[in-house]
Amino acid sequence: MEKWIGDRISIVDQDKSTTIVIHPIRVWWKEILLTLWVVSFTFIGLYMLYQLLTGFVGLNYMDIPTEEELDNQRIYAIVFLGFWGYFEFKTVKALLWYRFGKELLRLDLDGMTIKKSILSYGKANRYFFENIKKFGQRKQEETSFGQFFENAYWSMGTDALSFSYMGKEKSFGRRLNDKDSRLLMRLIDDRIKKLLKQSRKRA
Repeated sequence: MEKWIGDRISIVDQDKSTTIVIHPIRVWWKEILLTLWVVSFTFIGLYMLYQLLTGFVGLNYMDIPTEEELDNQRIYAIVFLGFWGYFEFKTVKALLWYRFGKELLRLDLDGMTIKKSILSYGKANRYFFENIKKFGQRKQEETSFGQFFENAYWSMGTDALSFSYMGKEKSFGRRLNDKDSRLLMRLIDDRIKKLLKQSRKRA
């Protein structure tokens, strides 16, 4: 039977496993604005790329530009396209995430599998319970510019929960609020304890 934490986290308990799905935030008017922004931004970038590749022949100069002016235009276009490529990648990926993404967690007798997927594409990572340490909520610095930057709607956002695995930090629970992340943490902790008991009985 499917259960829910808030309106974004679904849980299905089975005999020897638990499946958790974390859905992305869906705000329809923000998605529409982001879609329009991505389309416009893509057009501008492609136009600049076209001008760079054609040597700006499409520009209507009153006078014939000098070679120095053309060089300056090329430098400006290259710098612009560098920034454009970075933000284009971030925003397109974020838009696809909101439309088609989800986080999948599966707990079984041996460990936990986490997969962040878009249209079912994504890498599933396996973590064994005996190597999972320091499982808890991540500290969020509300006044940090980096935190604000990563959690803007055109970005995919930061993870709410983390744990240490073989000396490395792993995280999941993208854009979960404090209440939902706390409830999810308790649920996972409870399910792991139950699964470990079953695993010991099996052994």
